[in-house]
Amino acid sequence: MFRPLPILTIFTLAALGVLIALGTWQLQRREEKHALLAQIAARENTPVAPVEILFVTGDSFITFRPAAATGTFDHNKETYVYAPRADTGPTRQGYKLITPFELSSGGSILVDRGWIAKEAKDPAKRQPGQVKGEIEIAGVLLPATSPGRFTPPPDLKANIFYVRDAAAIAKAHGLVLRRPLILEQTSRIDGGPEPLPQERNIPDNHLGYAITWFSLGLVLIVLYFRYHYVSGRLRFSR
Repeated sequence: MFRPLPILTIFTLAALGVLIALGTWQLQRREEKHALLAQIAARENTPVAPVEILFVTGDSFITFRPAAATGTFDHNKETYVYAPRADTGPTRQGYKLITPFELSSGGSILVDRGWIAKEAKDPAKRQPGQVKGEIEIAGVLLPATSPGRFTPPPDLKANIFYVRDAAAIAKAHGLVLRRPLILEQTSRIDGGPEPLPQERNIPDNHLGYAITWFSLGLVLIVLYFRYHYVSGRLRFSR
């Protein structure tokens, strides 16, 4: 015998529907994320191509691709992105060095030249790496990073930023960029910064979220029938 409470049943079904929908959505997001990760891996293994050729394909198709660029660095407008590191032992304070690069074909892009220690922030202390004249560099084209809710505002006086925000950096220096992307340099210049790839922070935890939502749905069903059993509205015939 089962005599369900109407209001409780309606509420339970509605809540169960929401939980199932959330779990299903997370599974769909997981498929999309895996497709994105596979796409990034495929792009990273493509041959190096000049940035001018890649730019023709549009911003959404060129990120994470190996690229080469020919031009000159504008060291007078370099920017420092706060980047402490602990991969070689105790935490070391330092910065990623972002420098405008004037392409020989016209226009400018931003280049992440690599990591410098805090003590080397002054360009006078690293003159051998401040290469002048036309040069060819290689790297990976990456999307810029937008500041989050808790990202500190940039210190424009000291020219220090906390994310690789291409638009904000360009605005601070009055630059007009060919593309609002970052060319993360992989070719090292003698005496220059150490190329240091940015971590690909692309979380893939959707399966865990899906399991959580489905588990909550199962708990809801158990509690629903448990309540009816305790209240005498659910009895099992013998």
